[in-house]
Amino acid sequence: MNLSLTEALTAGRRTEFYTSKFIKMKPLDEMNNIEKAYVLARLFPKDLKDLISFVQKEITHFREKQEDIKLAWPPQCLITANYWYSLIAEIEKLLERLNVQLHRSPKIFSEHLFWGHNSIFMMHCLVRFVGCENPHHSLKLAIELLFGDKEIVSIEFTENTED
Repeated sequence: MNLSLTEALTAGRRTEFYTSKFIKMKPLDEMNNIEKAYVLARLFPKDLKDLISFVQKEITHFREKQEDIKLAWPPQCLITANYWYSLIAEIEKLLERLNVQLHRSPKIFSEHLFWGHNSIFMMHCLVRFVGCENPHHSLKLAIELLFGDKEIVSIEFTENTED
């Protein structure tokens, strides 16, 4: 029996139609970082490769400037430089081990990169991605909605000048 949408709705099948066609989603304030990352990855699967590539660039940047960054690390910061670099090391291992699976599977992307404390570095990367890479408007808005627009760590370098 083929029913049109109108017929299905008027025939008391409204609930069946909606539950079979749409995924139930938690309110944003009840989602954890894995769930937020999964939503982002499902909404923008074609952008995952660019996001992963940017994370790799960020890691390279932090590795190249490691000594300078550790010296300039704010002493009152809740996250220590050594802890930050342990997060980077963990993400590096995941990128190496899971490689292309990360941008092919929203589930793998979200469950591995945003698991536990990994999400701290990944959230930082997403916010930096918006500021540095100028993504399309929809992706920018989604990242800001899901993860905010404040960098996790901000380091200011000052030049040493002698009088």
